[in-house]
Amino acid sequence: MLSDILRTVASVEGQLTEREIACLTCLASVPTAPGEVLEVGTFKGRSTIVLAMASQLGPKERIMAVDPLTSPSITDPALKGGESSAWEPLQANLKVAGVEHLVDFHQQYSADLARTWPAGRVLRLLWIDGDHTYRGAKTDFDLFSPFLADGAIVAMHDVLHHHGGPARVFAEDILLSPHFGAAGFSGSIGWSQYYRDPHCTASWQTRKLDLYRRLTRVISYTAFGGGIEGTRKIGYKLARARVPHGDLNLVAWAGQVRLPAAHGSLVP
Repeated sequence: MLSDILRTVASVEGQLTEREIACLTCLASVPTAPGEVLEVGTFKGRSTIVLAMASQLGPKERIMAVDPLTSPSITDPALKGGESSAWEPLQANLKVAGVEHLVDFHQQYSADLARTWPAGRVLRLLWIDGDHTYRGAKTDFDLFSPFLADGAIVAMHDVLHHHGGPARVFAEDILLSPHFGAAGFSGSIGWSQYYRDPHCTASWQTRKLDLYRRLTRVISYTAFGGGIEGTRKIGYKLARARVPHGDLNLVAWAGQVRLPAAHGSLVP
């Protein structure tokens, strides 16, 4: 199925690498909690298609996605050809991939969607790939993290990228939080599992602090965004290389996270 997903999105414009597509496929296809999948930041649908196709491998559910499609942030990809919106390319890509019926898309800012989000509507996977400034990434995390189901996964794109915002949020709000346990990186994706009870994450604190120390070296180069040139670029690449971010092995990952038992509780 991964080969089918890779082939389907090969021509769809976007920044997800094959390694990151494989990671996102794993996160979306293996539910770690009851709830829905929400994508913040859609652009022309590369990750949307991955999430929609991967979700059919497990619970066979629709996914939700939100994006104003006007690239309002300085960290957003440019709309080529003078387009004012990515709406038409997105719709065309979803249709060609055969997943338009699997995507509940909201063309609006994430803050507007959050204001109308029902309190009882929980998320099993929160994928944040929108505004990559610190304020943007922090806002998206703060808006939707209250709706995480116990055992849900939060994944953020471009954590190991020069934009800087996602790295700070992942370091400060996830790696330093007692409510997140298993955590890791694949490509530029950072992911972790959320628990309401902080006692469930105790065995992961040492590992998370190690990842935090490694990630903060990257943040020292990326905190304020912008390009990284000259000798600083060498230092940045060395710091990034010290953060383990290889392929996500499904078997190993399943052994790290806690999965729901048949009756709905989490089991190791």
